[in-house]
Amino acid sequence: MKDRSSTARLSSLVGGSLTALLGGFVTKAGFDLLFPSRTGAGEALVNEGMIIVAAGLLVVIGSDVFYRMPEQRRAWAAFVVALAILGWAQSAAVALGQGLSGLFFAASIGPILSLVGGILAFQRPPSE
Repeated sequence: MKDRSSTARLSSLVGGSLTALLGGFVTKAGFDLLFPSRTGAGEALVNEGMIIVAAGLLVVIGSDVFYRMPEQRRAWAAFVVALAILGWAQSAAVALGQGLSGLFFAASIGPILSLVGGILAFQRPPSE
């Protein structure tokens, strides 16, 4: 029986989903600023939102892969940790760049859950 880190998988799946959801909201806010009149702020929000969405979706994929292939879990857990850090940095840049310091803590929930899941998957030894 292969070791399957369910706690790590669940944490990373939820965190990646929340990160992707936040990225979708940021992207929509950017498109709302673009269409009435084309602004540089709208373009920046769309770009940042798409990076957050991509990081969140890749975290979801990575968490599923390290669950399904326990022999490669360390490589995929490192991938999830790296993307969680990228998603957190980009979310922080959006929140602090827009002057919404209260959003900073809410935007950190998804990446922190992903980071915890990646660390748990990296540390758990496989059972024989």
